[in-house]
Amino acid sequence: MYKAIENYTLMAGYSYNENPIKESEVLFNILAPAVIQNHITAGVTRKISEDSDLTLAFMYALNNSVKGANPLEAPGQQSIEISMRQWQIEVGYSFCLIK
Repeated sequence: MYKAIENYTLMAGYSYNENPIKESEVLFNILAPAVIQNHITAGVTRKISEDSDLTLAFMYALNNSVKGANPLEAPGQQSIEISMRQWQIEVGYSFCLIK
Protein backbone atom coordinates (compact mmCIF):
# COMPACT_ATOMS: atom_id res chain seq x y z
CA MET A 1 0.00 0.00 0.00
CA TYR A 2 1.12 3.51 -0.72
CA LYS A 3 -0.43 6.73 0.55
CA ALA A 4 -0.27 8.78 -2.66
CA ILE A 5 -2.26 11.92 -1.99
CA GLU A 6 -4.06 13.03 1.14
CA ASN A 7 -7.14 10.81 1.67
CA TYR A 8 -6.05 8.30 -1.05
CA THR A 9 -4.26 4.96 -0.63
CA LEU A 10 -2.99 2.98 -3.64
CA MET A 11 -2.63 -0.82 -3.53
CA ALA A 12 -0.98 -3.30 -5.89
CA GLY A 13 -0.07 -6.96 -5.66
CA TYR A 14 1.04 -10.09 -7.40
CA SER A 15 0.43 -13.70 -6.37
CA TYR A 16 1.97 -16.92 -7.66
CA ASN A 17 0.91 -20.45 -6.78
CA GLU A 18 1.81 -23.91 -7.99
CA ASN A 19 -0.85 -25.40 -10.24
CA PRO A 20 -3.36 -27.10 -7.90
CA ILE A 21 -4.55 -29.66 -10.49
CA LYS A 22 -2.35 -32.51 -11.66
CA GLU A 23 -2.46 -33.82 -15.23
CA SER A 24 -3.90 -37.10 -13.91
CA GLU A 25 -6.88 -35.27 -12.32
CA VAL A 26 -8.04 -33.18 -15.29
CA LEU A 27 -11.24 -35.18 -15.89
CA PHE A 28 -12.47 -34.65 -12.33
CA ASN A 29 -11.97 -30.88 -12.52
CA ILE A 30 -13.90 -30.11 -15.72
CA LEU A 31 -16.70 -28.36 -13.80
CA ALA A 32 -14.28 -26.38 -11.61
CA PRO A 33 -11.12 -25.78 -13.66
CA ALA A 34 -9.25 -23.87 -10.94
CA VAL A 35 -5.86 -23.91 -12.67
CA ILE A 36 -4.90 -20.28 -12.04
CA GLN A 37 -1.29 -19.71 -11.02
CA ASN A 38 -0.77 -15.93 -11.38
CA HIS A 39 -2.92 -13.04 -10.09
CA ILE A 40 -2.30 -9.31 -10.56
CA THR A 41 -4.23 -6.87 -8.38
CA ALA A 42 -4.57 -3.09 -8.07
CA GLY A 43 -6.83 -0.75 -6.17
CA VAL A 44 -7.40 2.64 -4.66
CA THR A 45 -9.12 3.66 -1.42
CA ARG A 46 -10.44 7.15 -0.72
CA LYS A 47 -11.13 8.25 2.81
CA ILE A 48 -14.55 9.93 2.65
CA SER A 49 -14.73 10.91 6.30
CA GLU A 50 -13.03 10.00 9.56
CA ASP A 51 -15.22 6.89 9.78
CA SER A 52 -15.74 5.78 6.16
CA ASP A 53 -13.80 4.69 3.06
CA LEU A 54 -14.65 3.95 -0.55
CA THR A 55 -12.53 1.33 -2.36
CA LEU A 56 -12.22 0.35 -6.02
CA ALA A 57 -10.14 -2.76 -6.77
CA PHE A 58 -9.29 -4.85 -9.81
CA MET A 59 -7.93 -8.41 -10.15
CA TYR A 60 -6.76 -10.23 -13.26
CA ALA A 61 -5.88 -13.93 -13.08
CA LEU A 62 -3.69 -14.80 -16.05
CA ASN A 63 -4.77 -17.61 -18.35
CA ASN A 64 -3.45 -21.07 -17.52
CA SER A 65 -4.31 -24.56 -18.70
CA VAL A 66 -3.66 -28.20 -17.86
CA LYS A 67 -3.83 -31.09 -20.30
CA GLY A 68 -4.10 -34.73 -19.33
CA ALA A 69 -5.32 -38.11 -20.52
CA ASN A 70 -8.93 -39.21 -20.09
CA PRO A 71 -8.71 -42.11 -17.60
CA LEU A 72 -12.02 -43.54 -18.88
CA GLU A 73 -10.65 -44.11 -22.42
CA ALA A 74 -7.95 -46.43 -23.70
CA PRO A 75 -4.46 -44.98 -23.09
CA GLY A 76 -3.48 -42.39 -25.69
CA GLN A 77 -6.95 -42.15 -27.29
CA GLN A 78 -8.28 -38.95 -25.76
CA SER A 79 -6.82 -36.05 -23.88
CA ILE A 80 -8.63 -33.31 -21.99
CA GLU A 81 -7.52 -29.71 -21.60
CA ILE A 82 -8.99 -27.32 -19.05
CA SER A 83 -8.15 -23.64 -18.78
CA MET A 84 -9.22 -20.58 -16.85
CA ARG A 85 -8.75 -16.80 -16.89
CA GLN A 86 -10.57 -14.42 -14.56
CA TRP A 87 -11.35 -10.71 -14.20
CA GLN A 88 -12.78 -9.16 -11.07
CA ILE A 89 -13.83 -5.61 -10.23
CA GLU A 90 -14.75 -4.74 -6.67
CA VAL A 91 -16.41 -1.66 -5.25
CA GLY A 92 -16.52 -1.45 -1.48
CA TYR A 93 -17.71 0.92 1.18
CA SER A 94 -16.56 0.57 4.78
CA PHE A 95 -17.65 2.46 7.85
CA CYS A 96 -17.25 2.33 11.61
CA LEU A 97 -20.30 2.43 13.86
CA ILE A 98 -18.51 2.17 17.20
CA LYS A 99 -16.28 4.91 18.53
